[in-house]
Amino acid sequence: MIRRIVIFITMKNFYNVVQSTFKYIENSMPDFRARPQQIEMSQFIADRMKLPDHQRMAVVEAPTGVGKTLAYLAGAIDVALTQKKMLVISTATVNLQQQLLQKDLPEFVRATGKEIKFIQAKGRRRYLCPSKLISLVNDNQQDLSFDVDGKYLKAKRRARAKELFKQWDKNKWDGDRDNRSDAIEPALWSEISTDSEGCAGKNCSQYYRCPYYLVRKEMSTAQVIIANHDLVLSDADLGGGLVLPNPEEVLFIFDEAHNLPQKALEHAAKALNFTQLYQTTETADSVLKKLTKALAHRQHDFGFMLMELRRDLPGIITLLQQLETMLLSDDLIKDVVAGKISEPRIYWQSPLVKAMIIPCQGLLQRANIIYKHYKVFSQWLKDGVETQQVPQKLAELLLPQVGTVQNIFGYLIDFMGLFLDEDKPDCPPNVRWLSYEKFAKTNTLVVNAGPMTSAYFLESSLWNRAYGVVLTSATLRGLGLFQRFRNDCGLKRFNENHFLAVQSPFNYQQQATLSLPEMQSLPNDNYEDWQQELVKKIPSIIDQAEATLVLFTSKKVMDTVYRQLPAALRSVILLQGDSLSPKICWWSILNVLKQARVALFLVWIGLPKA
Repeated sequence: MIRRIVIFITMKNFYNVVQSTFKYIENSMPDFRARPQQIEMSQFIADRMKLPDHQRMAVVEAPTGVGKTLAYLAGAIDVALTQKKMLVISTATVNLQQQLLQKDLPEFVRATGKEIKFIQAKGRRRYLCPSKLISLVNDNQQDLSFDVDGKYLKAKRRARAKELFKQWDKNKWDGDRDNRSDAIEPALWSEISTDSEGCAGKNCSQYYRCPYYLVRKEMSTAQVIIANHDLVLSDADLGGGLVLPNPEEVLFIFDEAHNLPQKALEHAAKALNFTQLYQTTETADSVLKKLTKALAHRQHDFGFMLMELRRDLPGIITLLQQLETMLLSDDLIKDVVAGKISEPRIYWQSPLVKAMIIPCQGLLQRANIIYKHYKVFSQWLKDGVETQQVPQKLAELLLPQVGTVQNIFGYLIDFMGLFLDEDKPDCPPNVRWLSYEKFAKTNTLVVNAGPMTSAYFLESSLWNRAYGVVLTSATLRGLGLFQRFRNDCGLKRFNENHFLAVQSPFNYQQQATLSLPEMQSLPNDNYEDWQQELVKKIPSIIDQAEATLVLFTSKKVMDTVYRQLPAALRSVILLQGDSLSPKICWWSILNVLKQARVALFLVWIGLPKA
């Protein structure tokens, strides 16, 4: 009895916390009134986040207009602050991230008076690598080739690099690519940014000025991190704790969670890219010669390692050539290369896969040895810098190359784990398929493998580890059930008490009209005629006395239709890309609609048509 009373009091107190949070918001924002559905969602999240370990899961479908952001902030922030956990809000779109950073979180902090520091987390490639920029600027190596155009482009890139270095060095630019008003050529950015494989970390001379690590330092003192699904899933795929805190220290909120299963599948899948592996093996062989000199003080430790690597690196090339020759002689692959078939499935019992097993097993055996040895080399280089037995500049040059070899062969090991996993009667089989892709300015054959569903990946890397999880979106159910989403996301162990579908705050029966105009043409069949029909239909549908939002999936169609509308209608239309920012957020639209009755055209960048 006493235990029940304690639980009741705890829940009642937390109910008061949610209520008081919304009261603060209402008092500070005169136009705001908490919706019943919003409070219901917030309380549901708060209650689930108070459950024991491995049970803190809340899945909420909340239609447009409920106010999901304030609901999950009010429901989760006090748990995160009280338990000293990081609140990571992950979204699928840049628009929602900007809305959270520029409007929702600042307003929430002002309204509640809570001391909350928030910051956006982005991948390493969004930031300048000072070490690589300095190397490019100081590259005085004479180009003796006769490629005049190539020399000109190289000189132009170097001049641009010098300009960027001056701006960064004088603190006129923080090194974040997204914080520039001008464009940086992709080829140049590729040269002056890096990923985890190419980063020397604390062993880099620019570590304490590095834009990426300065943001990482800021993240360590924040209470809320705004991220995207790709970043969260990449971090989880690498074991967690590399970019974001360890999952055990995080309360995750996945907004736009309907995208999560597909995104997770993309991260769980691995590939054998022939061109990439040839290049990486060449890099491994090249850096090995430099390592023998750089690690001369450890030469008595790795005689056997060198012997194995001098055997296995050529062995990788031989096996890749055998595998590629065998594949390219197959009629199915010939059709893939010729473009007649796109990404065909190959099956475990097929003769093609059976023929691939022995060379793939050989690749796996050698990849394990190469990965293990280069991991040791990486540690020896880092130790050598600390003991001053390896010059720091030399380590900065070698560590990214060693890291690349280590990571690519580690990735190959992960691929083989999926590809060589024999189909089992009681488990969904892994999916195997072929593709022909452009990589490093050349076309290459790629063998892909991945799980049939992202359920295991999400469950093992996130749900089983995270302190708490909130999954929310406007559309999570199918036919009124969470069953499909539940299966795809690996949520089977959570019963119906962890799922909630709140009602829409809008009375659609009274406030909305469904109009299905008769169309003579379909966009996929007769594109031009369909566009002309839109031009004729839209003026008759739009009521100029009301505010209207017209969504397009293609900017090209939006612009074409707009230009052909009557001048009188165009005069009251706001067109995205004209007077509105290309990255406009929903809250900006609502502000515009409050101020004027206009027909507002917005391109929704999703799956482009035509």
